[in-house]
Amino acid sequence: MLSFVIDRPGPNDAQLLAEVDRTILSRFRSLRFSTELESRYEAETLEQRRQFLTAVGIGGILIYNLFMVSDWLSLNDMFTYVALGRVCLMTPIFVILLVIARRATTRQVVETTAAIGTVTCSVMPLVAMIYSESPFRLHYQLGMLLIMVYCTVIQQVPVRCAAVAMACMLVIQLVTTYLADFADYKIWQANALLFFSAGALLMMASWFLEHGSRLSYLFALRGRLLRAQLVELARIDSLTQLFNRRFQGEVLASLWSRAAQTPMNVAVILLDIDHFKSYNDNYGHLQGDTCLRLLSGVIQRTAQKADALTFRFGGEEILVLMTHAHPAQARALAENLRAAVAALNVPHPVLGDGARVTISLGLAIASATHTSAEVLIAMADKALYAAKGEGRDCLRCAPAEVA
Repeated sequence: MLSFVIDRPGPNDAQLLAEVDRTILSRFRSLRFSTELESRYEAETLEQRRQFLTAVGIGGILIYNLFMVSDWLSLNDMFTYVALGRVCLMTPIFVILLVIARRATTRQVVETTAAIGTVTCSVMPLVAMIYSESPFRLHYQLGMLLIMVYCTVIQQVPVRCAAVAMACMLVIQLVTTYLADFADYKIWQANALLFFSAGALLMMASWFLEHGSRLSYLFALRGRLLRAQLVELARIDSLTQLFNRRFQGEVLASLWSRAAQTPMNVAVILLDIDHFKSYNDNYGHLQGDTCLRLLSGVIQRTAQKADALTFRFGGEEILVLMTHAHPAQARALAENLRAAVAALNVPHPVLGDGARVTISLGLAIASATHTSAEVLIAMADKALYAAKGEGRDCLRCAPAEVA
């Protein structure tokens, strides 16, 4: 009922934070996280990668087609075929791959599609070069270096995808230049060494880029988790682990603001531990704190079952907040709280043999559009005072003001 107000960190957040810290310290040279962290990384970066690859893909298509100027200057005898290939064959293929990547639901598909696009666009110009008689073919084939840079540095595909794409492009480069037979074997060997060296350097760049990207993600995730912890610490009473009075004010303000658009009934249960001062005076404050923590825990768990929130109102007083509640539901919750405390069977010998720790409760329920939070709490407090005056260990209800 109160999910629109509360966004508490999950029970695994502390473990996740520890895992993030361990991963940062390990330097993750293999560029892989633990299974859970890797899945989270891929899921949270998927949309960002899709948008990034779409942007650089569109830019890549434009630049790829602008290279028809180079085709005209270097492969004039094959220009018509190369131009048609770029515009009518490779551009539609690249657009289709962009659409696939944009609609992909996993990082693996996105990155694989990007790598396939760069490998595919490298084939057509070099195949055309085989059949050209241009004396500038030796310089023309160096354009493959730009495609290799685009794959690793511009697209920034992961190292594993980049390695496969680089291997494919090197094979294409070596085979097509060999078949073109535009230079003697020693020049071909020197050319091959150039491309292997460039490929090795680009793979190094790819490793550093992916490592930096992953490290940035880890620090960003760590920051989010730490902020969530700080927010939680600001909301929680350190002794009882209930929400504190400060956060109670924030929740009530949010509820009453929401009620201005969507009317709702709000129930407040104010409860107090009976004879708690005498318990503290006789058994000591440490034992009193233990008792308060024990009761707070069972009260919180019981309230959560009814989608209600619990706050430490002050001292040994606890406020339970319930929205969209029918009076019968609110009374049932209050009785369940009293029964849950009684079931703990905490001894209170100073009150006599067989005496046990009990609670008194006051309940008030009203429409948030007609009653302020302060008035509603005051009504519950008056009902609690009546419960104490009538022997304690009981529930008393304020007159209903439900719209």
